[in-house]
Amino acid sequence: MDDPNSVYIAVLVPEGASAPPPPEATPLGRAALSLASAGVHLLFGARPRSARLCGLRATASGWVAEEHDVDAAYDRLPAVAAPALREAALAGLVGLPVGNPPALIDLCRDKLRCQGALDAAGVGGLPPVEGDPARFAARIAEWGVAFHKPRFGSQGVGVRRWTAADGPPPPSAPGLLDAQLDPAILQFAVPPPAGWAGWSLRVLCQRLPDGGWTLAPTVLRRSLTDPVVNAARGAALAPAEDHLQQADHNFARGLALTVAGVLGRDEAAVELGVDLVVDRDGHPWIVEVNGRPDGRLAGLAKQQPVRYGPAAEQAARRPFERLAAVVRARRAGLSAGSSTPAQTGR
Repeated sequence: MDDPNSVYIAVLVPEGASAPPPPEATPLGRAALSLASAGVHLLFGARPRSARLCGLRATASGWVAEEHDVDAAYDRLPAVAAPALREAALAGLVGLPVGNPPALIDLCRDKLRCQGALDAAGVGGLPPVEGDPARFAARIAEWGVAFHKPRFGSQGVGVRRWTAADGPPPPSAPGLLDAQLDPAILQFAVPPPAGWAGWSLRVLCQRLPDGGWTLAPTVLRRSLTDPVVNAARGAALAPAEDHLQQADHNFARGLALTVAGVLGRDEAAVELGVDLVVDRDGHPWIVEVNGRPDGRLAGLAKQQPVRYGPAAEQAARRPFERLAAVVRARRAGLSAGSSTPAQTGR
């Protein structure tokens, strides 16, 4: 019989053609094992029905298939590549807290709408953007250099540095799917540090069980040749604290906390990845917010396991610890701290 204080969380992930690696081989698998000891059980699958999921659960002897009622979910299903699967999965979880909520993921996917929300809230540190293709040529003439981006893109796909010598920017850009075009936006190109094509920061903001926000170690991405500076395109990863002036590093993290406070008001908002670029004076600028952040801190942990391995595993646990707190607060009829003061972490 289940402990009445236990929480089951559906982790919505694509169905793989092969077996996943052993739980102890990945930060998420190790997080699942450690969370189970605290009564938080993760069930990995893609097809919940009536708040019940048949999926895989991590155990000390490996993954086991299990079917169980779930109390909450964490949505990691691709919104672009498998929209019907995601829509069906969310329909099977009506009434349950879903981290991150669909509305938040959809807002972060829409770069133009997301920046509009941050601008309206008075968040500073954002380069100007243009969403009207009729004004693209005028903006290029005004700014000199811009980034031409798919409005709903990610992973650096379809992003291109644009100057007047490239001609009039087109109204669309390549999307994540082959043969798909997204409406395009232009974003002012912040001049990079001398000798580099670009520096970019990823600040992972995560919700604590009490509703406050904390920060994982900041990851710096750098490239000598690619101004898009995305890890998926080969940018090198490094600890930001080793390369930024402390004041600039602190400013970037403060901006990220502000973004989390503005966008992450829903009690089930569990984490956001805030991307910033660094200008030639070392000053950070917000360029994007990711509703499904992943991979960057894990990359540092692979490079320096002693220094960053514990932080990566802690980051893997936090979204589920927060969702478990929301579930337990709902059971007790209490508020789950939807807008508590922000907290800073290392």
